[in-house]
Amino acid sequence: DLVNKWTTANRRSAEILAQYGTTRLKVDPVDGSISNPEPVPDHVVGSSSVKPLSCEEEQVMRIFYEQKIQEVCRAFKFPHKIQATAIIYFKRFYLQWSVMEHHPKHIMLTCVYASCKVEENHVSAEELGKGIQQDHQIILNNEMIVLKSLDFDLIVYAPYRSIEGFIDDMDVSSVIFVMVHTNG
Repeated sequence: DLVNKWTTANRRSAEILAQYGTTRLKVDPVDGSISNPEPVPDHVVGSSSVKPLSCEEEQVMRIFYEQKIQEVCRAFKFPHKIQATAIIYFKRFYLQWSVMEHHPKHIMLTCVYASCKVEENHVSAEELGKGIQQDHQIILNNEMIVLKSLDFDLIVYAPYRSIEGFIDDMDVSSVIFVMVHTNG
């Protein structure tokens, strides 16, 4: 099912490339609406030397930017749950879109920003952009398209809460065990 979704997005991007000579969709900064690029004249269509990426090449790019999410989160010393949430958002976003349609670097930053909000560790777009020498407006311009692509379903079930709870239980259990055996 995942391969089918990636293939569909890749095929759509290849068709847009053939028709318009580019695949980058325009995102309206006000309402997050998406529009196709301007059509190229008929005599130029199909003569572009730009070739679409294969599904495998897109996969390599997605993996590269998933690793970049981890680097950004480490640089800002974000908790693991922010990193996990950002990666899940990024993966879910690219189930619908091709990396040829939306630049993965912009989407990566927007996913980190959105995960900070959701996981209640708010960092302003300005602060995030400044920390990695990027224009914060890119993050804000892509926020609505990321949220729409996620169908505003922002809940992510990462294992960190369960593991942290288990560790806390283990600490309490070992303290009780020690108290029972020393007193008793």
